[in-house]
Amino acid sequence: MDELARRMGDISKQGLSKFETGQASPNSARLIQLSKALGVKPEYFLRADTVALAPLEFRKLAKMPLYRQEQVKELMRDQLERYVLVERSFEDGVSSRLVAPRSIPVKSLDEAESAASKLRQEWGVGVDAIADLTDLLESKGFKIALIDAGDDFDGACAATTDEKNVLIALNGNRPGERMRFTVAHEVGHWVMDLPSKMSEKDKERCCHRFAAALLFPSVQVKDEFGEHQRSRVHPQELLNAKHSYGVSMQMILYRLKDLGLLSDVGHKSLSIMFGKYGWRRNEPGTLPSERPRRFESLVFRGIAEEIFTLSRAAELLQIPIGRLNASSNGELVHE
Repeated sequence: MDELARRMGDISKQGLSKFETGQASPNSARLIQLSKALGVKPEYFLRADTVALAPLEFRKLAKMPLYRQEQVKELMRDQLERYVLVERSFEDGVSSRLVAPRSIPVKSLDEAESAASKLRQEWGVGVDAIADLTDLLESKGFKIALIDAGDDFDGACAATTDEKNVLIALNGNRPGERMRFTVAHEVGHWVMDLPSKMSEKDKERCCHRFAAALLFPSVQVKDEFGEHQRSRVHPQELLNAKHSYGVSMQMILYRLKDLGLLSDVGHKSLSIMFGKYGWRRNEPGTLPSERPRRFESLVFRGIAEEIFTLSRAAELLQIPIGRLNASSNGELVHE
Protein backbone atom coordinates (compact mmCIF):
# COMPACT_ATOMS: atom_id res chain seq x y z
CA MET A 1 0.00 0.00 0.00
CA ASP A 2 2.89 2.35 0.82
CA GLU A 3 4.50 1.54 -2.53
CA LEU A 4 1.27 2.16 -4.45
CA ALA A 5 0.76 5.49 -2.68
CA ARG A 6 4.33 6.45 -3.58
CA ARG A 7 3.77 5.57 -7.24
CA MET A 8 0.59 7.63 -7.44
CA GLY A 9 2.14 10.57 -5.59
CA ASP A 10 -0.95 12.45 -4.39
CA ILE A 11 -2.80 10.00 -2.17
CA SER A 12 -2.10 8.52 1.23
CA LYS A 13 -2.01 4.90 2.30
CA GLN A 14 -5.16 5.58 4.31
CA GLY A 15 -6.94 6.92 1.24
CA LEU A 16 -6.07 3.80 -0.74
CA SER A 17 -7.26 1.64 2.15
CA LYS A 18 -10.71 3.22 1.89
CA PHE A 19 -10.90 2.18 -1.77
CA GLU A 20 -9.81 -1.35 -0.87
CA THR A 21 -12.39 -1.75 1.92
CA GLY A 22 -15.24 -0.11 0.00
CA GLN A 23 -15.53 2.95 2.25
CA ALA A 24 -14.93 5.19 -0.77
CA SER A 25 -15.02 4.84 -4.56
CA PRO A 26 -12.35 6.24 -6.90
CA ASN A 27 -13.47 8.66 -9.58
CA SER A 28 -12.45 8.25 -13.23
CA ALA A 29 -9.21 10.20 -12.76
CA ARG A 30 -8.24 7.96 -9.84
CA LEU A 31 -9.05 4.84 -11.84
CA ILE A 32 -6.69 5.98 -14.58
CA GLN A 33 -4.00 6.68 -11.98
CA LEU A 34 -4.52 3.27 -10.38
CA SER A 35 -4.41 1.47 -13.72
CA LYS A 36 -1.11 3.12 -14.65
CA ALA A 37 0.42 2.41 -11.25
CA LEU A 38 -0.67 -1.23 -11.26
CA GLY A 39 0.06 -1.93 -14.92
CA VAL A 40 -3.51 -2.76 -15.95
CA LYS A 41 -6.09 -1.08 -18.16
CA PRO A 42 -8.93 0.96 -16.56
CA GLU A 43 -11.40 -1.62 -17.89
CA TYR A 44 -9.91 -4.10 -15.43
CA PHE A 45 -11.71 -2.34 -12.56
CA LEU A 46 -15.01 -2.20 -14.44
CA ARG A 47 -15.19 -5.81 -15.58
CA ALA A 48 -18.39 -7.37 -14.33
CA ASP A 49 -17.40 -10.89 -15.38
CA THR A 50 -15.70 -12.72 -12.54
CA VAL A 51 -14.92 -16.35 -11.89
CA ALA A 52 -14.71 -18.12 -8.56
CA LEU A 53 -11.40 -19.91 -8.11
CA ALA A 54 -10.85 -23.04 -6.12
CA PRO A 55 -8.13 -22.58 -3.45
CA LEU A 56 -4.73 -22.27 -5.06
CA GLU A 57 -2.05 -24.68 -3.93
CA PHE A 58 1.38 -23.11 -4.07
CA ARG A 59 3.15 -26.42 -4.04
CA LYS A 60 6.49 -25.28 -5.39
CA LEU A 61 6.21 -21.80 -3.89
CA ALA A 62 6.43 -22.63 -0.20
CA LYS A 63 9.21 -20.07 0.22
CA MET A 64 7.19 -17.32 -1.47
CA PRO A 65 5.80 -14.78 1.05
CA LEU A 66 2.03 -14.73 1.47
CA TYR A 67 1.69 -11.29 -0.12
CA ARG A 68 3.51 -12.57 -3.22
CA GLN A 69 1.20 -15.59 -3.33
CA GLU A 70 -1.76 -13.20 -3.30
CA GLN A 71 -0.23 -11.20 -6.15
CA VAL A 72 0.23 -14.33 -8.25
CA LYS A 73 -3.28 -15.48 -7.38
CA GLU A 74 -4.81 -12.23 -8.66
CA LEU A 75 -2.74 -12.32 -11.84
CA MET A 76 -4.00 -15.84 -12.48
CA ARG A 77 -7.58 -14.91 -11.62
CA ASP A 78 -7.45 -12.00 -14.07
CA GLN A 79 -6.08 -14.22 -16.85
CA LEU A 80 -8.63 -16.96 -16.19
CA GLU A 81 -11.52 -14.46 -16.07
CA ARG A 82 -10.53 -13.03 -19.46
CA TYR A 83 -10.08 -16.49 -20.94
CA VAL A 84 -13.47 -17.78 -19.75
CA LEU A 85 -15.16 -14.56 -20.88
CA VAL A 86 -13.73 -14.94 -24.38
CA GLU A 87 -14.81 -18.57 -24.66
CA ARG A 88 -18.34 -17.74 -23.55
CA SER A 89 -18.62 -15.03 -26.21
CA PHE A 90 -19.00 -17.58 -29.01
CA GLU A 91 -22.45 -19.08 -29.49
CA ASP A 92 -21.13 -22.32 -31.00
CA GLY A 93 -18.88 -22.96 -28.02
CA VAL A 94 -15.12 -23.22 -28.32
CA SER A 95 -14.10 -25.12 -25.19
CA SER A 96 -12.22 -28.40 -25.63
CA ARG A 97 -13.11 -31.31 -23.40
CA LEU A 98 -10.83 -31.25 -20.38
CA VAL A 99 -9.48 -34.42 -18.82
CA ALA A 100 -11.24 -34.99 -15.50
CA PRO A 101 -9.31 -33.98 -12.38
CA ARG A 102 -7.92 -36.75 -10.18
CA SER A 103 -9.04 -39.31 -12.77
CA ILE A 104 -6.01 -41.63 -12.48
CA PRO A 105 -5.41 -43.23 -9.05
CA VAL A 106 -1.72 -43.20 -8.13
CA LYS A 107 -0.14 -44.54 -4.94
CA SER A 108 3.54 -44.90 -5.89
CA LEU A 109 6.27 -43.64 -8.21
CA ASP A 110 5.80 -46.61 -10.52
CA GLU A 111 2.09 -45.86 -10.76
CA ALA A 112 2.93 -42.22 -11.57
CA GLU A 113 5.04 -43.51 -14.47
CA SER A 114 2.11 -45.65 -15.63
CA ALA A 115 -0.27 -42.69 -15.30
CA ALA A 116 1.78 -40.70 -17.79
CA SER A 117 1.75 -43.63 -20.21
CA LYS A 118 -2.01 -43.97 -19.82
CA LEU A 119 -2.57 -40.28 -20.55
CA ARG A 120 -0.35 -40.46 -23.63
CA GLN A 121 -2.38 -43.43 -24.83
CA GLU A 122 -5.69 -41.64 -24.23
CA TRP A 123 -4.45 -38.63 -26.16
CA GLY A 124 -3.14 -40.76 -29.02
CA VAL A 125 0.43 -39.47 -28.92
CA GLY A 126 2.12 -42.86 -28.55
CA VAL A 127 5.68 -42.73 -27.28
CA ASP A 128 7.13 -40.20 -29.70
CA ALA A 129 8.61 -36.89 -28.59
CA ILE A 130 5.98 -34.17 -28.09
CA ALA A 131 7.12 -31.35 -30.35
CA ASP A 132 4.96 -28.63 -28.74
CA LEU A 133 3.56 -29.56 -25.35
CA THR A 134 1.76 -26.24 -24.91
CA ASP A 135 -0.09 -26.67 -28.20
CA LEU A 136 -1.08 -30.23 -27.26
CA LEU A 137 -2.41 -29.21 -23.85
CA GLU A 138 -4.39 -26.30 -25.29
CA SER A 139 -6.03 -28.72 -27.72
CA LYS A 140 -6.97 -30.89 -24.71
CA GLY A 141 -8.78 -28.15 -22.81
CA PHE A 142 -5.99 -26.77 -20.62
CA LYS A 143 -5.67 -23.00 -20.57
CA ILE A 144 -2.00 -21.96 -20.67
CA ALA A 145 -0.79 -18.44 -19.93
CA LEU A 146 2.50 -16.66 -19.42
CA ILE A 147 2.41 -14.17 -16.57
CA ASP A 148 4.93 -11.65 -15.30
CA ALA A 149 5.01 -12.73 -11.67
CA GLY A 150 8.65 -12.18 -10.75
CA ASP A 151 11.76 -14.32 -10.72
CA ASP A 152 10.62 -16.37 -7.71
CA PHE A 153 7.76 -17.87 -9.75
CA ASP A 154 7.95 -20.94 -12.01
CA GLY A 155 4.36 -21.99 -12.43
CA ALA A 156 1.08 -22.79 -10.71
CA CYS A 157 -2.33 -24.21 -11.50
CA ALA A 158 -5.70 -22.56 -10.81
CA ALA A 159 -9.19 -23.89 -11.48
CA THR A 160 -12.70 -22.54 -11.24
CA THR A 161 -14.67 -24.00 -8.35
CA ASP A 162 -16.69 -26.20 -10.72
CA GLU A 163 -13.37 -27.57 -12.09
CA LYS A 164 -14.54 -27.04 -15.66
CA ASN A 165 -11.78 -24.54 -16.36
CA VAL A 166 -8.15 -24.90 -15.38
CA LEU A 167 -5.34 -22.44 -16.01
CA ILE A 168 -1.66 -23.33 -15.87
CA ALA A 169 0.33 -20.13 -15.50
CA LEU A 170 4.04 -20.08 -16.30
CA ASN A 171 6.98 -17.73 -16.03
CA GLY A 172 7.72 -16.95 -19.68
CA ASN A 173 11.29 -15.91 -18.87
CA ARG A 174 12.35 -19.45 -18.01
CA PRO A 175 14.25 -21.67 -20.49
CA GLY A 176 12.00 -23.73 -22.73
CA GLU A 177 12.98 -27.06 -21.18
CA ARG A 178 12.18 -25.78 -17.69
CA MET A 179 8.79 -24.45 -18.79
CA ARG A 180 7.89 -27.78 -20.42
CA PHE A 181 8.73 -29.69 -17.26
CA THR A 182 6.78 -27.23 -15.09
CA VAL A 183 3.63 -27.48 -17.19
CA ALA A 184 3.90 -31.29 -17.32
CA HIS A 185 4.31 -31.31 -13.52
CA GLU A 186 1.11 -29.26 -13.12
CA VAL A 187 -0.76 -31.63 -15.44
CA GLY A 188 0.33 -34.44 -13.10
CA HIS A 189 -1.20 -32.65 -10.13
CA TRP A 190 -4.43 -32.24 -12.10
CA VAL A 191 -4.91 -35.79 -13.42
CA MET A 192 -3.47 -37.94 -10.62
CA ASP A 193 -5.53 -38.94 -7.60
CA LEU A 194 -2.87 -39.06 -4.89
CA PRO A 195 -3.65 -40.39 -1.39
CA SER A 196 -4.57 -37.67 1.08
CA LYS A 197 -2.22 -39.26 3.61
CA MET A 198 0.75 -39.10 1.23
CA SER A 199 3.33 -36.52 2.32
CA GLU A 200 3.73 -33.36 0.25
CA LYS A 201 7.28 -34.42 -0.54
CA ASP A 202 6.13 -37.75 -1.94
CA LYS A 203 3.35 -36.05 -3.91
CA GLU A 204 5.96 -33.80 -5.50
CA ARG A 205 8.11 -36.82 -6.32
CA CYS A 206 5.16 -38.51 -8.00
CA CYS A 207 4.45 -35.40 -10.07
CA HIS A 208 8.12 -35.14 -11.02
CA ARG A 209 8.07 -38.77 -12.12
CA PHE A 210 4.84 -38.21 -14.05
CA ALA A 211 6.26 -35.14 -15.82
CA ALA A 212 9.48 -36.93 -16.75
CA ALA A 213 7.57 -39.95 -18.10
CA LEU A 214 5.15 -37.74 -20.04
CA LEU A 215 7.99 -35.90 -21.75
CA PHE A 216 10.47 -38.77 -22.11
CA PRO A 217 8.78 -42.22 -22.02
CA SER A 218 10.85 -45.07 -20.65
CA VAL A 219 10.81 -46.95 -23.96
CA GLN A 220 12.46 -43.97 -25.64
CA VAL A 221 14.97 -43.54 -22.81
CA LYS A 222 16.04 -47.17 -23.29
CA ASP A 223 16.17 -46.69 -27.05
CA GLU A 224 18.51 -43.71 -26.61
CA PHE A 225 20.74 -45.03 -23.80
CA GLY A 226 20.37 -48.80 -23.93
CA GLU A 227 18.38 -51.24 -21.81
CA HIS A 228 21.18 -52.24 -19.42
CA GLN A 229 22.72 -50.29 -16.59
CA ARG A 230 25.79 -48.27 -17.51
CA SER A 231 28.52 -46.79 -15.34
CA ARG A 232 29.29 -43.90 -17.69
CA VAL A 233 27.27 -41.61 -19.94
CA HIS A 234 28.86 -38.92 -22.09
CA PRO A 235 27.35 -35.44 -21.54
CA GLN A 236 26.94 -35.09 -25.31
CA GLU A 237 24.43 -37.95 -25.14
CA LEU A 238 22.43 -35.95 -22.63
CA LEU A 239 22.58 -32.84 -24.80
CA ASN A 240 21.44 -34.72 -27.90
CA ALA A 241 18.50 -36.25 -26.01
CA LYS A 242 17.67 -32.81 -24.62
CA HIS A 243 17.18 -31.42 -28.13
CA SER A 244 15.25 -34.49 -29.26
CA TYR A 245 12.75 -34.56 -26.38
CA GLY A 246 12.71 -30.98 -25.10
CA VAL A 247 13.83 -31.80 -21.57
CA SER A 248 16.75 -30.66 -19.46
CA MET A 249 19.98 -32.61 -19.15
CA GLN A 250 19.43 -32.73 -15.39
CA MET A 251 16.01 -34.31 -15.86
CA ILE A 252 17.50 -36.92 -18.20
CA LEU A 253 20.18 -37.66 -15.62
CA TYR A 254 17.56 -38.30 -12.94
CA ARG A 255 15.52 -40.31 -15.44
CA LEU A 256 18.44 -42.64 -16.07
CA LYS A 257 18.89 -43.16 -12.35
CA ASP A 258 15.17 -43.71 -11.70
CA LEU A 259 14.98 -46.34 -14.45
CA GLY A 260 18.11 -48.12 -13.22
CA LEU A 261 20.04 -47.35 -16.41
CA LEU A 262 22.88 -45.46 -14.70
CA SER A 263 24.84 -46.67 -11.70
CA ASP A 264 25.16 -44.59 -8.54
CA VAL A 265 28.84 -44.03 -9.36
CA GLY A 266 27.97 -42.83 -12.86
CA HIS A 267 25.24 -40.55 -11.55
CA LYS A 268 27.56 -39.04 -8.94
CA SER A 269 30.28 -38.46 -11.52
CA LEU A 270 27.95 -36.55 -13.83
CA SER A 271 26.45 -34.61 -10.91
CA ILE A 272 29.95 -33.43 -9.98
CA MET A 273 30.52 -32.39 -13.60
CA PHE A 274 27.25 -30.42 -13.59
CA GLY A 275 28.39 -28.56 -10.49
CA LYS A 276 31.88 -27.93 -11.85
CA TYR A 277 30.66 -26.33 -15.07
CA GLY A 278 27.67 -24.50 -13.55
CA TRP A 279 25.15 -26.58 -15.51
CA ARG A 280 22.74 -26.81 -12.61
CA ARG A 281 21.81 -23.17 -13.17
CA ASN A 282 22.76 -22.65 -16.79
CA GLU A 283 22.78 -25.73 -18.99
CA PRO A 284 24.22 -25.74 -22.50
CA GLY A 285 21.78 -25.84 -25.40
CA THR A 286 18.94 -23.76 -23.91
CA LEU A 287 15.70 -24.46 -25.77
CA PRO A 288 13.27 -21.73 -26.94
CA SER A 289 10.11 -21.16 -24.95
CA GLU A 290 6.77 -22.47 -26.20
CA ARG A 291 4.18 -19.74 -26.58
CA PRO A 292 0.47 -20.31 -25.92
CA ARG A 293 -1.58 -19.09 -28.88
CA ARG A 294 -5.18 -20.19 -28.34
CA PHE A 295 -6.38 -17.24 -26.22
CA GLU A 296 -4.93 -14.71 -28.64
CA SER A 297 -6.42 -16.54 -31.62
CA LEU A 298 -9.88 -16.55 -30.01
CA VAL A 299 -9.71 -12.80 -29.39
CA PHE A 300 -8.76 -12.12 -33.02
CA ARG A 301 -11.56 -14.41 -34.14
CA GLY A 302 -13.86 -12.28 -32.01
CA ILE A 303 -12.62 -9.16 -33.77
CA ALA A 304 -13.16 -10.73 -37.20
CA GLU A 305 -16.70 -11.80 -36.27
CA GLU A 306 -17.38 -8.36 -34.73
CA ILE A 307 -17.99 -9.85 -31.30
CA PHE A 308 -15.34 -7.59 -29.73
CA THR A 309 -14.57 -3.96 -30.43
CA LEU A 310 -10.91 -3.08 -30.81
CA SER A 311 -11.00 -1.40 -27.40
CA ARG A 312 -12.46 -4.49 -25.78
CA ALA A 313 -9.98 -6.75 -27.57
CA ALA A 314 -7.06 -4.59 -26.46
CA GLU A 315 -8.23 -4.88 -22.85
CA LEU A 316 -8.58 -8.65 -23.16
CA LEU A 317 -5.12 -9.01 -24.70
CA GLN A 318 -3.58 -6.41 -22.38
CA ILE A 319 -1.92 -4.55 -25.27
CA PRO A 320 -2.20 -0.93 -26.48
CA ILE A 321 -5.14 -0.35 -28.81
CA GLY A 322 -2.73 1.22 -31.29
CA ARG A 323 -1.30 -2.21 -32.03
CA LEU A 324 -4.76 -3.50 -32.85
CA ASN A 325 -5.50 -0.47 -35.02
CA ALA A 326 -2.33 -1.30 -36.92
CA SER A 327 -3.40 -4.92 -37.29
CA SER A 328 -6.71 -3.84 -38.82
CA ASN A 329 -4.64 -2.26 -41.60
CA GLY A 330 -2.86 -5.51 -42.38
CA GLU A 331 0.02 -5.39 -39.88
CA LEU A 332 0.54 -8.44 -37.70
CA VAL A 333 0.67 -8.18 -33.92
CA HIS A 334 3.94 -9.60 -32.64
CA GLU A 335 4.75 -10.37 -29.01
